[in-house]
Amino acid sequence: MFRKLIAGCIAVWCVTALATASAQTGENAPQELRAMSWNIWHGGKQDGDEAGPRRVVEVIRDSGADIVAMQETYGSGERIAMALGFHFQPRGTNVSILSRYPVVEDISVFEEFKCVGAIVELPGNRRIAFYSIWLPYNAEIWEAGTRDTSNPQSMLDACKSSATDLEKIHSAINGRLAGPQYKDIPIVIAGDFNSMSHLDWSAVNPDQFGAVIDWPTSHVLVDAGFRDSFREVNPFVDRVGDRTWTPRFPEQEQDRIDYVYYRSNSWQATESRVIASQAEKFPSDHAALLTVFQETASPPAETGLRVVSYNIKHGRGMDDVVDLNRTAEVLKKLQPDFVGLQEVDNRVTRSGTINEPAELGRQLGLHAAFGSFMDLQGGQYGLAVLSRYPIRRIHHFSLPKGNEPRMALGVEVRMPGGDPMMLVNLHFDWVGDDTFRFDQASRLDGFLKELKMPYILLGDFNDRPGSRTLDLLSQNRLEAKKPADDRFTFSSTEPDREIDFIFAAPAESWKIQSTQVIDEPVASDHRPVLAELTFQSKTENKK
Repeated sequence: MFRKLIAGCIAVWCVTALATASAQTGENAPQELRAMSWNIWHGGKQDGDEAGPRRVVEVIRDSGADIVAMQETYGSGERIAMALGFHFQPRGTNVSILSRYPVVEDISVFEEFKCVGAIVELPGNRRIAFYSIWLPYNAEIWEAGTRDTSNPQSMLDACKSSATDLEKIHSAINGRLAGPQYKDIPIVIAGDFNSMSHLDWSAVNPDQFGAVIDWPTSHVLVDAGFRDSFREVNPFVDRVGDRTWTPRFPEQEQDRIDYVYYRSNSWQATESRVIASQAEKFPSDHAALLTVFQETASPPAETGLRVVSYNIKHGRGMDDVVDLNRTAEVLKKLQPDFVGLQEVDNRVTRSGTINEPAELGRQLGLHAAFGSFMDLQGGQYGLAVLSRYPIRRIHHFSLPKGNEPRMALGVEVRMPGGDPMMLVNLHFDWVGDDTFRFDQASRLDGFLKELKMPYILLGDFNDRPGSRTLDLLSQNRLEAKKPADDRFTFSSTEPDREIDFIFAAPAESWKIQSTQVIDEPVASDHRPVLAELTFQSKTENKK
């Protein structure tokens, strides 16, 4: 009886929605899609059977959303869709899809309580595969202790089933969309994932989260080539400002657990924001997440990149003043796509307890990653990478200990054509005897030879051309060679040594366009190196 009622309602509502959509079709139709994910909390009825759903409608309408991945629909979806004039695609009682545009095919997979999918026909005969999902949580979130950062394993255990289910859902979606008719169709997977993200809880942000946790749930889609639309558009992590759980209960740990992931080379996220207010009272314990997509041109076969290596001496200049704003200004002028930074402090007393990688990322509008060599003065000291492209995964390559502990920091991204690429940042031992340095180079060379993707290798090598360290790491790698008459990178005031370098491999993936050493004598004891490279896409499947 319930299904018959829904079917009847859909037939009535489709007339209005189809008329609206058909008026907007055509080749010159707007090439924008506003996608929302929202768990509306017990059908939005927590504040009343009538008032709550009405407020849900108002939030969606005010957002301008075209399509909504809804969770905890629980009988309210039909009237919410009717009030909006939207198509309604339910499955079970929990997950549903509400769409301004026609639903032309059911592509649902997995358990009906946890996943519903639809092919949606957009203006101009464009199509998108859209999924609304809900993932479980293995603990009682309202009980004290389930979010205890002093026991990260208990937190991981609570999110274990969300990763397991998401792997099954993703596998089923791959199977469902394997036919040639779905080739190159954009895919959006949105919903309540009930897990935090490894892109948030990284070594850059321990001051916000109290722990560094590599959440497996967020890896499932990111490692499969999907993009986290919110983090892509908002590289600076703000735990409270980014949170979707929970605007109604600020005494709870505030976290981002609702997502809009997408995989496409024809659509690009241009805006993504959390919506957590309503004129009367926000009706849910989850915030809504809205992402705006724009259709884009086909990705280029070649991508120009500006790459910088800079030992910043934790922001302490040659005038003995720690001034990270000055460091940021030096970098801004170079307009970099990637930056490898050495001698970086994270909440260390000597540099004013500033979270330097996060702050530099914020000022430059770039994604940030950090790798620690060691604890120092209440914080950590090590390496950082800044990237214009969203970070997918961070690798810490352990190196032999020298005069100080050492590691190399690898950051994996996807280039515009879909190709994976890694930037590897290093800072080798500095003592005169090169034994430690060469051991570190040998270990890193072994790691690099195992990489299955193009990469850039840069940093403070603390060694010169002709040394066995440079001879080893220059083999089968393109060097961004500096001008012969201006190649010294240390010191910044009286440069007489070339010890900072940029390499790229394999050769067929790269062209070196130009390299220069920047004349900056005050901000650090090293001069920054800027290389302009061209990355050549090898991806055949542009899905």
